[in-house]
Amino acid sequence: MHFPTDPRLISIESPPVLMKREIDAYRNRRMADDFYSRSLIGPFFYLVSILITIGLSDFYQGQLWMLALPIALFTIIGVLRYAHKPPQPGAEPDEYRVWNRHQWYLVHAGAISWSSIVALTCAIELRANNAVIITMITNVAFSTAVSHSFAMHPRQARWCMVAFVLPPTLVYLFYAVELRSIGVTVCIYFLYLIMNVQRNAREYKTQIETEISLIQSKAEVAQLSLTDALTGLPNRRSYESTWNHIWRISARKTEVLALIMIDLDHFKRINDQYGHIGGDLCLQHFSTILRQHLRRESDVIARIGGEEFVIILPGATTELAYTMAENLREDLSDTPCQIDSFQVTLTASFGVGVVDWSVDRTPNDTFHRVDLACYQAKTEGRNKVVRA
Repeated sequence: MHFPTDPRLISIESPPVLMKREIDAYRNRRMADDFYSRSLIGPFFYLVSILITIGLSDFYQGQLWMLALPIALFTIIGVLRYAHKPPQPGAEPDEYRVWNRHQWYLVHAGAISWSSIVALTCAIELRANNAVIITMITNVAFSTAVSHSFAMHPRQARWCMVAFVLPPTLVYLFYAVELRSIGVTVCIYFLYLIMNVQRNAREYKTQIETEISLIQSKAEVAQLSLTDALTGLPNRRSYESTWNHIWRISARKTEVLALIMIDLDHFKRINDQYGHIGGDLCLQHFSTILRQHLRRESDVIARIGGEEFVIILPGATTELAYTMAENLREDLSDTPCQIDSFQVTLTASFGVGVVDWSVDRTPNDTFHRVDLACYQAKTEGRNKVVRA
């Protein structure tokens, strides 16, 4: 990317692959955060439900020791879910895939554990008493919650609902004859949930895509405020932010940092002779040449005034910056701009310099020295490069 804007902002000028990566990163982080937060409450409801079930069951009455195993089990599952934090922002897609897989192991473990308790209770009671009705209601409630809360992963959500429904339903239909009508009812409701989870998944996806569209719109608005509409280059506001940022990073390490100041020669004469449309064509023509001369990802170009441009070259020596400016000067004078049937030869004056850490105390100090060199090139006849 040869002309980035403020490094702290997402640039809509980034290549499509980079923009897609940023969108995918947001989507992965958003889905992981939702999945994590929504999975924390499950073990608490398992604990409440098991207390109610054992309190109402005829078989479990007076055998409170039976609470120990399920309480320990669901407590462990709850602690593991809480400890299994989502990856940090900026994590690779593979990290999210691994995290999702492990988090689903914990969710499925809870579903299988609870459905096993429901099936065991039905097999012991063999009739529709309070304990059986409570386990059936809570099981339906948990299955419904999965279809809504975990719709970001519809396939896994379906498997989780199967884990909830299948074991007790087999007991309802084939073992506890008096509970067969409950089993049939649960099967019908399960089919509804299976169909409903896809609708919930579409709604969740629509919500995420809406958020992404809003984020992109905000990025575009921010980009417009930092981009010169005529040339598509970063504008002065963007340059000042970027220059200050790069200057201070280089200052901490006392690294080499070069700056080139460029001022097109006799630009007012071009505007007077060919009109502002002709002048705009010349500015666009020069911007194209500028882009062609930058090869490094770290280099930055910007239009900071009517016919004034700058190039920031991190890590470049004075000689390297001077050579680049000289090549650009020659290429510009050798490549006329086509305005209707006229070929207009452009020239420019250049000021070149590097940060002098023994003298420059602020980014403006460096800019001022290089700007004076550019002015000197103007006063010495134009179409030349002067070192600061």
